[in-house]
Amino acid sequence: MQINYCHGKFIVILMAGLLSGCAGTEALLTAPSVSLTSIEVEKIGFEGQTFLLKFDVENANSFPLPIKEIRYSVLLGNQRFASGKTQCDFTIPARGDGKFAISVNLDLLNAGTELAAIIGGGVRDSVIYELDGSLTVDIPLIRPIRFSSTGTVAVQSVRF
Repeated sequence: MQINYCHGKFIVILMAGLLSGCAGTEALLTAPSVSLTSIEVEKIGFEGQTFLLKFDVENANSFPLPIKEIRYSVLLGNQRFASGKTQCDFTIPARGDGKFAISVNLDLLNAGTELAAIIGGGVRDSVIYELDGSLTVDIPLIRPIRFSSTGTVAVQSVRF
């Protein structure tokens, strides 16, 4: 009977150690910096428009980050522009940076007039953006890593 009790106690202690190790692992991870660098028109048609969103990501960690999924939400000029998730397979090197791009399909003809005006051009060649999301990494026991940034981004004008 005591062997089972000690064994059970060992399992509880082992599980507590593993769980605290997970929390410690996440505490050692620095969230990467992600910024939106440009929005380009890939295709224009009557059914919608396809845009290419380009991003820079900086990894301040002393180990590489193998990225498996990206969830994102982009506001342009306080207007919802694009959101979603995409599967991917790339690695941001340790203490390094990288780039990635996401292709999104939109229908600006049915979008709000403010968003269509922002993307349609006008006087500005850049617009304020807000970016929120998470990166899912292929590292055991690490939850998706949240990121958020604001700034200005160059927008390639669309003429309807």
